[in-house]
Amino acid sequence: MTEPTTSFDDALFSRVERDASALEAIHRPSLTYWQDAWYKIKKNRVAMLSLGIIALCVLMAAVGPSMTPFDYTATDATHIDEPPGGTHWFGTDSLGRDLWARVWMGARVSLLIGFLAAVINSCIGACVGGIAGYLGGRVDMFFMRLIDVLYAIPYMIVAILAMVVLDTGMHTLVIALVLVGWIKSARLVRGQVLQLKHQEFVLAARKLGASDARIIYRHLLPNTLGLIITDLTMAVPYAIFAEAFLSYIGLGIQPPEASWGLLARYGAQNFRVCPYQLFIPAACISLTMLSLNLFGDGLRDALDPRVR
Repeated sequence: MTEPTTSFDDALFSRVERDASALEAIHRPSLTYWQDAWYKIKKNRVAMLSLGIIALCVLMAAVGPSMTPFDYTATDATHIDEPPGGTHWFGTDSLGRDLWARVWMGARVSLLIGFLAAVINSCIGACVGGIAGYLGGRVDMFFMRLIDVLYAIPYMIVAILAMVVLDTGMHTLVIALVLVGWIKSARLVRGQVLQLKHQEFVLAARKLGASDARIIYRHLLPNTLGLIITDLTMAVPYAIFAEAFLSYIGLGIQPPEASWGLLARYGAQNFRVCPYQLFIPAACISLTMLSLNLFGDGLRDALDPRVR
């Protein structure tokens, strides 16, 4: 019997030459953590579109009221409930006030309150969660039981009680949103710090004589920054909605000032006659909250080093 033979067809196959220097070359550019996050978020079209909408809302809140000659508090009895048109781009309300100026002035108030309350909540939550998670023991027990007690009380009830006791206004509204709004951030940061405090770099810093405060603020909190930023982007739309709700029920911004919740409140009273007075501020609230939530989802994926 003859054994089967195999032939090598040079026309179909070619030998691959291996270059040791080419195998050792770095084919992917070296990126920092933030450069890699920005690279990933740029590839997310939904997140970038949401970021563009947010930037447009902020821009219109800054320059929108100055684009019309009408003052947002000026009334005109000859142009009451006028529909959107050439003179008044968004129409007028039941007192003849220009809705274009009032919508974008209300955007200033709503966005400022939302971002300010979210930033303060994140800062307080990061400090409380970092201290509780790192020190542990009785300190952790005290803060966690305090958070459990505050968490058992509905968030909106605390805000409503604060608005009833204190004078109405922007500063009072921010205080009402901050009273218990930091709880979620504190829990998230505490859980992350509990995982990080036994890592080698923390043990090395402690052996080198670093104080507890330095370890928390120079080593632990920077490593939770991605989590804090993601939570911040998620907290902004909730704060905007809370402001709109409190203004809608009459406990937030008071006339003649404007906010999206206040505009929706007066638009709902005149909905059957002039539905645009409700649709315009409601569309602004919905579009802004949707964009912030979608951008927060994209930012969460971009800042997560486990997602590649």
